[in-house]
Amino acid sequence: MPVLSTISHEKNELSHFRVDYLTLNVRSFNNSSIDSSAKGRLFNSTTIDSSSMAVDDISNSPNEKFLLILGKPGGGKGTISKKILKDFPDTEHISTGDILRQHVRNKTELGKEAKAYMDRGDLVPDEVMISLVLEDSMTAIKSGKHILLDGFPRTIEQAVALDENIDVEVVVDLNIPTDTIVERIADRWIHPASGRVYNYSYNPPLHHGKDDESGEDLVQRDDDKPETVRKRLDAYDKVTSPLIQYYEKKGVLKTFSGTMSDKIYPEVEKWLKDMGLN
Repeated sequence: MPVLSTISHEKNELSHFRVDYLTLNVRSFNNSSIDSSAKGRLFNSTTIDSSSMAVDDISNSPNEKFLLILGKPGGGKGTISKKILKDFPDTEHISTGDILRQHVRNKTELGKEAKAYMDRGDLVPDEVMISLVLEDSMTAIKSGKHILLDGFPRTIEQAVALDENIDVEVVVDLNIPTDTIVERIADRWIHPASGRVYNYSYNPPLHHGKDDESGEDLVQRDDDKPETVRKRLDAYDKVTSPLIQYYEKKGVLKTFSGTMSDKIYPEVEKWLKDMGLN
Protein backbone atom coordinates (compact mmCIF):
# COMPACT_ATOMS: atom_id res chain seq x y z
CA MET A 1 0.00 0.00 0.00
CA PRO A 2 1.53 3.36 -0.98
CA VAL A 3 1.93 6.18 1.47
CA LEU A 4 -0.25 8.33 -0.74
CA SER A 5 -2.07 7.65 -3.96
CA THR A 6 -0.18 8.37 -7.14
CA ILE A 7 -2.14 11.47 -8.03
CA SER A 8 -0.45 13.51 -10.72
CA HIS A 9 -1.85 16.85 -9.56
CA GLU A 10 0.08 19.19 -7.27
CA LYS A 11 3.09 16.89 -7.20
CA ASN A 12 5.50 19.45 -5.83
CA GLU A 13 3.15 20.60 -3.09
CA LEU A 14 2.25 17.08 -2.00
CA SER A 15 5.85 15.92 -2.29
CA HIS A 16 6.94 18.54 0.23
CA PHE A 17 3.90 17.64 2.30
CA ARG A 18 4.97 14.01 2.43
CA VAL A 19 8.52 14.88 3.48
CA ASP A 20 7.38 17.46 6.03
CA TYR A 21 4.94 14.94 7.44
CA LEU A 22 7.60 12.31 7.89
CA THR A 23 9.71 14.73 9.95
CA LEU A 24 6.91 15.15 12.46
CA ASN A 25 7.30 12.13 14.73
CA VAL A 26 5.46 9.62 12.58
CA ARG A 27 8.31 7.30 11.76
CA SER A 28 11.91 7.31 12.94
CA PHE A 29 14.29 7.56 10.02
CA ASN A 30 18.04 8.13 9.96
CA ASN A 31 19.02 11.77 9.60
CA SER A 32 20.14 11.30 6.02
CA SER A 33 18.83 11.43 2.49
CA ILE A 34 16.50 8.62 1.49
CA ASP A 35 17.98 6.43 -1.22
CA SER A 36 16.20 5.82 -4.49
CA SER A 37 14.86 2.38 -3.51
CA ALA A 38 13.36 3.74 -0.31
CA LYS A 39 11.93 6.65 -2.27
CA GLY A 40 10.08 4.17 -4.44
CA ARG A 41 8.70 2.29 -1.45
CA LEU A 42 7.63 5.39 0.43
CA PHE A 43 6.26 7.58 -2.28
CA ASN A 44 5.11 5.11 -4.92
CA SER A 45 7.35 6.52 -7.65
CA THR A 46 6.18 10.12 -7.24
CA THR A 47 8.95 12.55 -8.25
CA ILE A 48 10.41 14.35 -5.23
CA ASP A 49 12.92 17.18 -5.10
CA SER A 50 16.12 15.64 -3.81
CA SER A 51 16.97 18.80 -1.88
CA SER A 52 13.95 18.18 0.36
CA MET A 53 14.71 14.55 1.12
CA ALA A 54 16.63 14.98 4.37
CA VAL A 55 14.57 13.82 7.35
CA ASP A 56 15.17 15.26 10.82
CA ASP A 57 15.70 13.02 13.81
CA ILE A 58 12.51 12.12 15.66
CA SER A 59 13.81 13.61 18.91
CA ASN A 60 13.62 17.10 17.44
CA SER A 61 9.85 16.83 16.87
CA PRO A 62 6.92 17.49 19.19
CA ASN A 63 5.29 14.49 20.88
CA GLU A 64 1.99 14.61 19.06
CA LYS A 65 -0.08 11.44 19.04
CA PHE A 66 -2.58 9.90 16.69
CA LEU A 67 -5.69 8.68 18.50
CA LEU A 68 -8.60 6.64 17.20
CA ILE A 69 -12.11 6.39 18.62
CA LEU A 70 -14.24 3.34 17.83
CA GLY A 71 -17.91 2.87 18.62
CA LYS A 72 -21.18 1.66 17.19
CA PRO A 73 -23.37 4.13 15.29
CA GLY A 74 -25.52 5.89 17.86
CA GLY A 75 -23.27 4.75 20.71
CA GLY A 76 -22.19 8.17 21.95
CA LYS A 77 -18.97 8.44 19.99
CA GLY A 78 -19.71 12.05 19.06
CA THR A 79 -20.46 12.99 22.66
CA ILE A 80 -17.25 11.42 23.96
CA SER A 81 -15.23 13.06 21.18
CA LYS A 82 -16.55 16.51 22.15
CA LYS A 83 -15.59 15.91 25.78
CA ILE A 84 -12.08 14.84 24.74
CA LEU A 85 -11.64 17.98 22.65
CA LYS A 86 -12.84 20.16 25.54
CA ASP A 87 -10.57 18.61 28.17
CA PHE A 88 -7.58 18.11 25.85
CA PRO A 89 -7.48 21.35 23.82
CA ASP A 90 -4.26 20.32 22.06
CA THR A 91 -6.26 17.66 20.22
CA GLU A 92 -7.94 18.12 16.85
CA HIS A 93 -10.85 15.95 15.71
CA ILE A 94 -10.70 14.61 12.16
CA SER A 95 -13.81 12.85 10.91
CA THR A 96 -13.04 11.16 7.62
CA GLY A 97 -16.68 11.42 6.60
CA ASP A 98 -16.63 15.18 7.17
CA ILE A 99 -13.36 15.79 5.34
CA LEU A 100 -14.45 13.60 2.44
CA ARG A 101 -17.63 15.62 2.03
CA GLN A 102 -15.67 18.87 2.40
CA HIS A 103 -13.17 17.94 -0.30
CA VAL A 104 -15.96 16.87 -2.65
CA ARG A 105 -17.89 20.07 -1.94
CA ASN A 106 -14.81 22.27 -2.45
CA LYS A 107 -13.90 20.35 -5.62
CA THR A 108 -10.29 19.80 -4.60
CA GLU A 109 -8.23 17.40 -6.67
CA LEU A 110 -8.55 14.71 -4.00
CA GLY A 111 -12.26 15.49 -3.75
CA LYS A 112 -12.71 15.07 -7.50
CA GLU A 113 -10.90 11.76 -7.44
CA ALA A 114 -13.02 10.53 -4.52
CA LYS A 115 -16.23 11.71 -6.17
CA ALA A 116 -15.43 9.77 -9.31
CA TYR A 117 -15.48 6.56 -7.27
CA MET A 118 -18.59 7.60 -5.37
CA ASP A 119 -20.47 8.46 -8.57
CA ARG A 120 -19.77 4.97 -9.85
CA GLY A 121 -21.12 3.50 -6.64
CA ASP A 122 -17.65 2.28 -5.62
CA LEU A 123 -15.99 2.62 -2.24
CA VAL A 124 -13.31 5.30 -2.09
CA PRO A 125 -9.97 3.38 -2.10
CA ASP A 126 -8.01 3.22 1.13
CA GLU A 127 -5.03 5.09 -0.32
CA VAL A 128 -7.25 8.04 -1.25
CA MET A 129 -8.79 8.12 2.24
CA ILE A 130 -5.33 8.01 3.80
CA SER A 131 -4.27 10.88 1.55
CA LEU A 132 -7.22 12.90 2.84
CA VAL A 133 -6.36 12.09 6.45
CA LEU A 134 -2.71 13.03 6.06
CA GLU A 135 -3.41 16.23 4.15
CA ASP A 136 -6.00 17.46 6.64
CA SER A 137 -3.78 16.52 9.59
CA MET A 138 -0.84 18.65 8.51
CA THR A 139 -1.87 22.01 9.97
CA ALA A 140 -2.62 20.48 13.36
CA ILE A 141 0.53 18.33 13.34
CA LYS A 142 2.74 21.30 12.49
CA SER A 143 1.32 23.17 15.49
CA GLY A 144 2.07 20.21 17.77
CA LYS A 145 -1.51 19.03 18.23
CA HIS A 146 -2.70 15.48 18.74
CA ILE A 147 -5.07 14.04 16.12
CA LEU A 148 -8.29 12.22 17.03
CA LEU A 149 -9.34 10.07 14.07
CA ASP A 150 -13.01 9.21 13.69
CA GLY A 151 -14.44 7.01 10.95
CA PHE A 152 -11.23 5.53 9.57
CA PRO A 153 -9.95 2.87 9.73
CA ARG A 154 -13.12 0.76 9.78
CA THR A 155 -11.59 -2.59 8.83
CA ILE A 156 -8.41 -4.43 9.69
CA GLU A 157 -7.22 -4.04 6.10
CA GLN A 158 -7.54 -0.27 6.42
CA ALA A 159 -5.75 -0.36 9.78
CA VAL A 160 -2.79 -2.21 8.29
CA ALA A 161 -2.65 0.26 5.40
CA LEU A 162 -2.82 3.21 7.80
CA ASP A 163 0.00 1.72 9.89
CA GLU A 164 2.27 1.99 6.88
CA ASN A 165 1.88 5.77 7.11
CA ILE A 166 1.31 6.74 10.75
CA ASP A 167 1.44 5.24 14.24
CA VAL A 168 -1.94 5.10 15.94
CA GLU A 169 -0.85 5.10 19.58
CA VAL A 170 -4.15 5.38 21.47
CA VAL A 171 -7.45 3.66 20.62
CA VAL A 172 -10.64 4.34 22.61
CA ASP A 173 -13.23 1.61 22.07
CA LEU A 174 -16.78 2.40 23.27
CA ASN A 175 -18.76 -0.74 24.01
CA ILE A 176 -22.42 0.26 24.34
CA PRO A 177 -25.04 -2.54 24.45
CA THR A 178 -26.91 -2.99 21.20
CA ASP A 179 -30.29 -2.93 22.94
CA THR A 180 -29.49 0.47 24.46
CA ILE A 181 -28.63 1.95 21.07
CA VAL A 182 -31.69 0.42 19.38
CA GLU A 183 -33.92 1.92 22.06
CA ARG A 184 -32.32 5.37 21.74
CA ILE A 185 -32.58 5.51 17.96
CA ALA A 186 -36.04 3.96 17.78
CA ASP A 187 -37.28 6.81 19.99
CA ARG A 188 -36.25 9.35 17.34
CA TRP A 189 -39.01 10.81 15.15
CA ILE A 190 -38.88 13.73 12.74
CA HIS A 191 -41.09 16.35 11.12
CA PRO A 192 -40.17 15.96 7.41
CA ALA A 193 -41.14 19.44 6.26
CA SER A 194 -39.01 21.32 8.81
CA GLY A 195 -36.42 18.73 9.75
CA ARG A 196 -37.26 19.10 13.46
CA VAL A 197 -36.15 16.04 15.42
CA TYR A 198 -37.82 14.68 18.54
CA ASN A 199 -36.79 11.89 20.85
CA TYR A 200 -39.29 10.32 23.21
CA SER A 201 -36.51 9.55 25.70
CA TYR A 202 -35.41 13.13 26.37
CA ASN A 203 -37.00 15.57 23.89
CA PRO A 204 -40.60 14.41 23.30
CA PRO A 205 -43.19 16.41 21.35
CA LEU A 206 -45.89 18.21 23.32
CA HIS A 207 -48.48 15.93 21.75
CA HIS A 208 -47.67 12.34 20.89
CA GLY A 209 -46.92 11.91 17.20
CA LYS A 210 -47.40 15.59 16.34
CA ASP A 211 -44.98 18.39 15.51
CA ASP A 212 -44.98 21.13 18.18
CA GLU A 213 -45.28 24.03 15.74
CA SER A 214 -47.34 22.76 12.82
CA GLY A 215 -49.33 19.98 14.46
CA GLU A 216 -48.48 17.76 11.51
CA ASP A 217 -47.67 14.08 11.84
CA LEU A 218 -44.19 12.95 12.83
CA VAL A 219 -42.56 10.09 10.95
CA GLN A 220 -39.80 7.63 11.69
CA ARG A 221 -37.06 7.28 9.11
CA ASP A 222 -36.49 3.79 7.77
CA ASP A 223 -32.91 3.98 9.07
CA ASP A 224 -34.24 4.56 12.60
CA LYS A 225 -36.57 1.57 12.72
CA PRO A 226 -35.47 -1.06 15.27
CA GLU A 227 -34.97 -3.88 12.78
CA THR A 228 -32.84 -1.66 10.53
CA VAL A 229 -30.76 -0.35 13.42
CA ARG A 230 -30.13 -3.83 14.78
CA LYS A 231 -29.03 -5.08 11.36
CA ARG A 232 -26.63 -2.14 11.00
CA LEU A 233 -25.15 -2.74 14.45
CA ASP A 234 -24.69 -6.46 13.78
CA ALA A 235 -22.79 -5.60 10.60
CA TYR A 236 -20.61 -3.17 12.55
CA ASP A 237 -19.74 -5.86 15.11
CA LYS A 238 -18.70 -8.32 12.41
CA VAL A 239 -16.47 -5.82 10.64
CA THR A 240 -14.99 -4.17 13.73
CA SER A 241 -14.27 -7.20 15.91
CA PRO A 242 -11.03 -8.08 14.05
CA LEU A 243 -10.04 -4.39 14.15
CA ILE A 244 -10.44 -4.30 17.94
CA GLN A 245 -8.37 -7.47 18.27
CA TYR A 246 -5.69 -5.95 16.01
CA TYR A 247 -5.22 -2.90 18.23
CA GLU A 248 -5.51 -4.96 21.41
CA LYS A 249 -2.55 -7.07 20.28
CA LYS A 250 -0.59 -3.86 19.69
CA GLY A 251 -1.31 -2.84 23.28
CA VAL A 252 -2.82 0.54 22.37
CA LEU A 253 -6.56 -0.11 22.86
CA LYS A 254 -8.80 0.06 25.89
CA THR A 255 -12.51 -0.77 25.89
CA PHE A 256 -14.97 1.28 27.93
CA SER A 257 -18.36 -0.30 28.59
CA GLY A 258 -21.57 1.27 29.81
CA THR A 259 -24.83 2.88 28.80
CA MET A 260 -24.28 6.54 29.68
CA SER A 261 -21.56 8.79 28.26
CA ASP A 262 -21.32 10.89 31.43
CA LYS A 263 -20.38 7.79 33.43
CA ILE A 264 -18.03 6.36 30.82
CA TYR A 265 -16.10 9.53 30.07
CA PRO A 266 -14.27 10.00 33.42
CA GLU A 267 -12.61 6.62 32.83
CA VAL A 268 -11.70 7.65 29.29
CA GLU A 269 -10.23 10.94 30.52
CA LYS A 270 -8.10 9.22 33.17
CA TRP A 271 -6.75 6.69 30.68
CA LEU A 272 -5.87 9.37 28.13
CA LYS A 273 -3.91 11.22 30.79
CA ASP A 274 -2.14 7.98 31.70
CA MET A 275 -1.28 7.58 28.01
CA GLY A 276 0.46 10.95 27.97
CA LEU A 277 -2.16 13.38 26.67
CA ASN A 278 -2.29 16.82 28.20
